[in-house]
Amino acid sequence: MSKVGVIGGGPAGCLAACTAALWSNDVTLIERNGKIGRKLLITGKGRCNVTNACPDIKGFISNVPVNGRFLYSGLYKFMTYDTMTLFEELGVPLKVERGDRVFPVSDKSSDIVDALYGYLKRSGVRVIFDTRVTDIKHDNNRFQVVCEGDKTFFFDRLILATGGASYGATGSTGDGYAFARALGHTVVELSPSLVPIESDDSCCKEMQGLSLKNVGIRILANRTGRTVYSDFGEMLFTHFGVSGPTILSATSHIRSVSPGQYTLFIDLKPALTEEQLDFRILRDFSEQTNKDFKNSLGNLLPSKMIPVIVERSGIDPAKKVNQITKSERLALVCLLKNFRIELTRLRPLSEAIVTSGGIDTKEIDPKTMESKLVPGLYFAGEIIDVDAYTGGFNLQIAFTTGFVAGNSQKDSRGERMFNIAIDGPGGAGKSSISKAVSKELGFIYVDTGALYRAVGLYCLRNGIKTDDTEAVTAALENVAVDFTYIDGEQRVTLNGEDVSEDIRLPEASMAASNVSAIPAVREFLLELQRKIAREKDVLMDGRDIGTVILPDAQLKIFLTASPEVRAKRRYDELIAKGKEVNFDDVLRELKERDWQDSHRETAPLKQADDAVLVDTSDMTFDEVKETIIRLYEERKNG
Repeated sequence: MSKVGVIGGGPAGCLAACTAALWSNDVTLIERNGKIGRKLLITGKGRCNVTNACPDIKGFISNVPVNGRFLYSGLYKFMTYDTMTLFEELGVPLKVERGDRVFPVSDKSSDIVDALYGYLKRSGVRVIFDTRVTDIKHDNNRFQVVCEGDKTFFFDRLILATGGASYGATGSTGDGYAFARALGHTVVELSPSLVPIESDDSCCKEMQGLSLKNVGIRILANRTGRTVYSDFGEMLFTHFGVSGPTILSATSHIRSVSPGQYTLFIDLKPALTEEQLDFRILRDFSEQTNKDFKNSLGNLLPSKMIPVIVERSGIDPAKKVNQITKSERLALVCLLKNFRIELTRLRPLSEAIVTSGGIDTKEIDPKTMESKLVPGLYFAGEIIDVDAYTGGFNLQIAFTTGFVAGNSQKDSRGERMFNIAIDGPGGAGKSSISKAVSKELGFIYVDTGALYRAVGLYCLRNGIKTDDTEAVTAALENVAVDFTYIDGEQRVTLNGEDVSEDIRLPEASMAASNVSAIPAVREFLLELQRKIAREKDVLMDGRDIGTVILPDAQLKIFLTASPEVRAKRRYDELIAKGKEVNFDDVLRELKERDWQDSHRETAPLKQADDAVLVDTSDMTFDEVKETIIRLYEERKNG
């Protein structure tokens, strides 16, 4: 049992603490407020948009404009449907609304907070309220956490989930950034995200409180004329400028705003083309032929907006609609499709829903949330430099990173993942046996060939020449390959996407052959295999698994058979495929390969000193499988 400390009682910290406690750790959560989830209570206007029902990882990542790729591994472990299942199990019924936004049926964020607190208590987490951390020191593999009031705590591992720097009144005052810097981490410059935008245009104040639904917006960079963001949905006019979901999401793309830098264009009738809108206006005018222009727009616009549109149109307010010229009408159409507002500045960070910036993701292991600089230090939630659009995505990021950080504490019990290494000469049946044993034990079978094909597939999809050593090497930092079970079948994922079929395509195999000749790829996959083995129960087979790749595997097996038996197996396989072969030729080729493998300069084929020799010459397939499973159970139990 290890002592795990969690600083911060927001959604990330709570889930991290509960998950860490499930692994029999002694977990303490320190919260500066008198209750958990202060910021959570005000999210979604008090309703708590707890997640988004986005069904796939790729779709989720498309809603995370800042460092979305960092989340691939985490989302694979804890996705939106996992969050929904968790809260349903905690007794909070959920509902899905427009845009796949998920809320509690009660529309009360307090139900989510209460559920998390109940989860903390049931998990055995010790929660210390009204305690502010002032300093963190790391020495001799332990963390000393100093708090106000001369309180000091010592932990073996520490999870920082202190939130960002927005809504400071809820406790998110940015303390975590200072702690991280003191421990050697880089903090990417902080800026407000999901924040309203100010405008000096007087029309905003005139229309304050007016909410527009189903409108299109686009934000133009004035210097380049480029559209930096476009969206469809809801927005709001305020006394200082503009707000609402579409505006908040836009600020994920524009980190700073100064006078003259950006212009907002609003399409008030995005469902209609200019020609259709002109026809609509003509129809309205024909039904109100003797009305003044200022009184003719009630069926087209909200009343609060009419005076502003009338003034901007340049049409005399008292002019009868049957006297309005075609050019005036077309100018009105253009105005309604391109209502212009000059933007001035973002509202302050203290008003932002999310803090953009934070701990540099390059310094965090995305599969565990552990610091790459300080062993035993983990990060979760808004403190990490990842942020998304509105719609429940940011809360899901908090739950995902919190779960991963907490789940990584399973190793803190002093137990390792169980690794099985099977080596042996060609024709010994390693691959078939290994796949069968893996399935029986529920282990991950690490297919080295699949790893190379996945790298090759990534290069093909991204237009990278697989024989360009420099380009392929540079691309490796964007490649995340993993194995998992889906519906009882092992699958291969590339950056979160199931590519089990795609990597079997001929072009992927050819690309794999090319990239396998690149030393950097071999080194990358060697480390990847070791990382997978550190995180999961795995079985690997090959000719140097127990001697090179997994020298510390708990069970090593050298699977062999006489050359004649192995040659007969190979001969039967070829005949079954319709090949015309001679047994003596197959035997000769096998013996030549044995000699080459055992005399290689690098990692020659040999039995590891601590490997168990299993000669399959006189054994059936099931007997070999049962022997390996028996050896595993003996090692596992004693």
